[in-house]
Amino acid sequence: MPLFQLILVALIQGITEFLPVSSSGHLILLPSLTGLDDQGQVIDVAVHVGTLAAVMIYFWSDVREGLAGLPRALTGRTDTPGSRLAMGLIIATIP
Repeated sequence: MPLFQLILVALIQGITEFLPVSSSGHLILLPSLTGLDDQGQVIDVAVHVGTLAAVMIYFWSDVREGLAGLPRALTGRTDTPGSRLAMGLIIATIP
């Protein structure tokens, strides 16, 4: 795969990941719109893992605080900022 295509895929992933549209859909449409070869699932997974890594690094202090507060949140004690964050994330994931 040409370096240009990898850069294009990474840019599209980075721009569309946090928009309320499917970044995966944009990655699927890319070959159709540009005439380039399909980048394959390995590249799609790699750019999603890269996005996850970037978000985890950026929010590392919050992630660490939430993980530290998780045991307290699981026992119903939300008296620290970390346990409130963990409880909020638990509640937010309930469908």
